[in-house]
Amino acid sequence: MRFQKSPSYFAQYIGLQSVCCLLRCLPYGAAISVGRFATGLASKVARKRFARNVRDISLAFPDKSPQEVREIAFKSWQNMGQILAEVVKLTSYSKEEFRKHVEICGLEKIQENQKNKTGGIIHIGHLTNWEAFGLAVSVEGIDKAVLAQRMDNPYVDEETNRLRNIFGGNTFHSNHDANPFIACVRWIKKGKMIGILTDQNILSTDFFMKFLGRPAAMSPITALLSIRLQVPVFPVLVTRENGKIICTVQDPLLPPTEYSPENIRKFMRELTDIYENWIRQNPENWLWAHNRWKREGDAAKWLSENPQCIQ
Repeated sequence: MRFQKSPSYFAQYIGLQSVCCLLRCLPYGAAISVGRFATGLASKVARKRFARNVRDISLAFPDKSPQEVREIAFKSWQNMGQILAEVVKLTSYSKEEFRKHVEICGLEKIQENQKNKTGGIIHIGHLTNWEAFGLAVSVEGIDKAVLAQRMDNPYVDEETNRLRNIFGGNTFHSNHDANPFIACVRWIKKGKMIGILTDQNILSTDFFMKFLGRPAAMSPITALLSIRLQVPVFPVLVTRENGKIICTVQDPLLPPTEYSPENIRKFMRELTDIYENWIRQNPENWLWAHNRWKREGDAAKWLSENPQCIQ
């Protein structure tokens, strides 16, 4: 039934749209407060999922007390509500109003890449508000695409894509398009940017490595594209400062010149380490509700059979 329209999915969509309508009617700060309250309350209802988040955080941060772990988990759920409120409000604004709430530091690095028609990859993940950065680069005139997984609910998926690309852009689906790798290659060869989320569980892959200390299924597509096409990767850190979303574009990372399985793994390790460090600095702003280690058993088995690949 995944990706198929049904009455239950439509009911979920209507419920979400009702919430979004409420958020649009509120001032920016009030919408954020309501969003954080709602998902904080939801964490009390979704007890099994919240308990899994607590366990995942405790394993990633064994030095933290049970109280600290639960606080991180609760703030992470609140962050989900804030993301929803921010996206709903930001997508209803003009570009001028949008810029009052979101700022890109280092935008000139991407603009120079676009000017030279080099093509490149945005290295980003589920930290703070990743969607705000995608919206911001479109507001600034960057013709970007994102590689994303489809949501099970097709109504919500369609609305998410509409909002994601409301200022321009394209979406390629890693779990729906016939060959997302080819679509990404064609896009980059046009000298354009594509954003790839680095920290989500991949259902169909035999590429595994440790993430926050535990074996996890990963997609090597960022390293594959970068090395194969010899294009830079731009890590992007999203934070919040004084009520404003700050997106900081880091200096680009150049890929190894030789295309090989070993270089793919080494480059993915380098990219993963960058994001892991950011999560460790702000664990409450990462999406712990996502089951990142869903295939931990598969990953552990594969890594035990390939000890040279354990990193």
